[in-house]
Amino acid sequence: MNASTRLTMTLAVLTMATTSSVFGQFPDEDNDSSRQRSARPVARSNSEDFPELPVSLSEFSSRRISTLTPSDPFRRMNREGRDLRSRDGEQVRYRVPLENHYSTMPVDRFDSRSTDRPMSDDGYPMDDFRRETTYDRTNDPRSEADLDQRYERLPARRTNNDRYSPLDERDPFVPAPLPESRQDDEAAKIDELLTIRYQNPVTVRAIRAMSNNQALSLFAEVSQKIDERSLEPTSYDVRVRRALRNLAIALDNPAFVNGLGLSTDSFQMDGFRNTLARLASADQVRSYTDASNVMKTVMSQASSVKGLTPGVVGFEFANASIDTLDKFSGLEPADPASRNGAELSGMKSAALEEEIVGVGVEVREHADGLVVVKPLRGGPAAEAGLQTGDIILSINNQEIAGMKMATSVDLMKGTNGSQMKIRIYREDKGERDFVLARRKVRVWTVNDTKILNGTDVGYFSLSRFSQSSTAELDQALNSLHKSGMKSLIIDLRGNPGGLLTTCVEISDRFLACGTIVTTKGRLSGDNMVEQATYAKTWSVPLVVLVDGDSASASEIFAAAVQDNKRGVVVGTKSYGKGSVQTHFPMSAIGGDLRLTTALFYSPNGRKMAGEGVTPDIEINDRDGVVNGDEVLIEAVRVARSQTLKDMAKASGTCRPQNPSAARSSSLNNIVDPNHIATTVR
Repeated sequence: MNASTRLTMTLAVLTMATTSSVFGQFPDEDNDSSRQRSARPVARSNSEDFPELPVSLSEFSSRRISTLTPSDPFRRMNREGRDLRSRDGEQVRYRVPLENHYSTMPVDRFDSRSTDRPMSDDGYPMDDFRRETTYDRTNDPRSEADLDQRYERLPARRTNNDRYSPLDERDPFVPAPLPESRQDDEAAKIDELLTIRYQNPVTVRAIRAMSNNQALSLFAEVSQKIDERSLEPTSYDVRVRRALRNLAIALDNPAFVNGLGLSTDSFQMDGFRNTLARLASADQVRSYTDASNVMKTVMSQASSVKGLTPGVVGFEFANASIDTLDKFSGLEPADPASRNGAELSGMKSAALEEEIVGVGVEVREHADGLVVVKPLRGGPAAEAGLQTGDIILSINNQEIAGMKMATSVDLMKGTNGSQMKIRIYREDKGERDFVLARRKVRVWTVNDTKILNGTDVGYFSLSRFSQSSTAELDQALNSLHKSGMKSLIIDLRGNPGGLLTTCVEISDRFLACGTIVTTKGRLSGDNMVEQATYAKTWSVPLVVLVDGDSASASEIFAAAVQDNKRGVVVGTKSYGKGSVQTHFPMSAIGGDLRLTTALFYSPNGRKMAGEGVTPDIEINDRDGVVNGDEVLIEAVRVARSQTLKDMAKASGTCRPQNPSAARSSSLNNIVDPNHIATTVR
C-alpha cells in the first residue's frame, strides 16, 4: 500500500471518528419513529450544512445563554428587565426567533425596531435573536469555572431526543408562557374581553358564517363609523397594534381556542405568531389603506392555520378598533341562527322591547348557574311559580354551573310553543324541576304600582326606559290619581337606563319648564339641548330613589328633577355613566355597532360622566330590604313633608318658553347599553 493510499484511509478514519463524537452525544433514547426528531447543527456550522432547517434555527449554535428573557413585542419592559426563571425555578428557553430584543432598557411595546445593541456587564454584546454575535462560548479563553459563575447551565438530563427542549415536555417550538404575575394590566384586560367575546355562542356562529368579503367589509364599515362619529377616535396605528396584540393573546386564550377549534401546536401556528410579532415591529400605520393591508397580510397567514378563517381576523380587527375607544362602545353581531338574522333587529336589547318570545324571566350569572332576578309579570315562569332568588341549575338536563351567562342564556332560546325543562334550587326548599312552554311575553317596565299602606303616597318602580315605558307610566299615574294619590315616589334603583327619547318624554310629564338634558359631542349634530315642552304636567310632590346601579337615562331624569327643583332625590350616589351611545345598524354582517358620540350634562351644566347624581338625602341601607327598606321609609317621610309640597307648587308656576319645539331627530338612535349583567328570556 503506497503512501498516498495510507494517507487517504487515515483521513477517512479521522472524519468518521469526528462525526461519531459529534452526533454520538444525541442517542436515540426512545426509538419512536412516529415522533419527529429535531436535528441541530454543531457550533460554527452554516445553514447550508443543514438545508432542511430554517436559517434562524442554525444560528443558535454560537449563542451564549443570557440571564434575561426575550421582551414581549406587544408589551413594555420594565427597567429591571425580566428574570429568566419561571415560578418553579426552571430556566425558560425559546427556539423560534420572535423578533425580540434582549434589553435592560425600556422598550416600546409596539416598537422593536431599535438597532442599538445593549452590552452586558462583562462587555459582550447581548444576543437579540436576529443577528449573529461575534462571541462564541465554545472558544472562550476564560476557564470553564469562570463561565459557570457567570452563566447558568441548562440541566443535562433530558427525557426526549432534543437537548434544547424544556424539561416539562412543552413543545420546544412554542414560546414558554409568561407567568401570570408578569402579565401587564392591559394584557389581563384583553384576555378577559376575549373570554367574554368568544364564550358567546352568537359570536362564534357569526364568525363561522362570515365570508372573506364580509370580513373586509366589516372592518371598512366599523373604521368609517369610528372616523365619522366617535367622540374620541383613535389613530389607525393604535387600532392595528391593538388588533395584533388581541390576536397574539387570543392564541393562548382557552375560550378563543376552544370556541374556534384551533390547533395550537402546529408549525403553521408558530408562523402565525411570528407574523404578528413582525407586523407589530413594522412602520407606523398611518391610514385606513395601511391598516387594511396589514389585515390582509394577517388573513393570508391565518389561512394556513386550522380554525383561523378570514372572518376571525376581520372580526377581531373590527373589535380591537372599538376596544381602543371606551368601555361603552361595542359590536353586537346578528345571530345567523335566528329566524330573521337579527334577533332584535340589531338595535335594542330584549329588555327594551315590548314583547319577547321566551319563558319570561330576568336572570343574572351565578356560580351555580343563573339566579332569577324576577319573573316577568304574566309570563310562563311567573305562572309556574318561579320566584326571585331561585337558582337555575340545569337547562334541558344540561348542568350550567360555572358556565358564562352568554352560553347558558343561549340554551334558553327557542321558538314560540317549544318547551324547556329547567331545574331550580330554592333556599330552604331544595331542588325542583319545571317544564315551561315558550310564548310571547309582554316586558313590563312599570311595576308594583300601589298606594303605600297607611299613606296617601303613590309608588311604582321603573326598571328601564323602554319603548312602552311612557304609556305604562301614564297608565300608572292615572290609576294612582284615582286611588287618592297626594304625592309620588318613583323608584329608579337598579335602572340601568335605556332609550333617551323615552327618558325625555317621561321627564316632560313632571317638568312644566326648564332644561331636561344637554349633550355635547364632536359634531354639531351631536349637540342637543332638550327642553320641557309638555303642556299637561303632573304637579304632585315628587321623590326619586336612586342607587349605584341607576345609570344614564335614570341619572338624566334624577338630575332634571333635582336641578329644576321639581323634587327631592333620595338614596345613594348613582353610577355616573353620563355618555351617549348612538347605534348604527351594520350592513356587512347584520347587527349593531354602538359608539359613544357625546356626553350628558345636567340642566345646571354638571358633567355626568364619572360624577353621577349625589342625592339630596343620602341613605345607605347596607342590608337592603332584609330588615326594612330604610330608603323607602325616608322617602315616605319626605313625600309627606310640607317642604316638598311647597317645592311642587312653586315649580308648577312656570311655563315652557317654546312649547311647540320639535325633539332632536338623533334621540331615536340613542340607547344605553346595560352595565349590569342581566338579561331577559
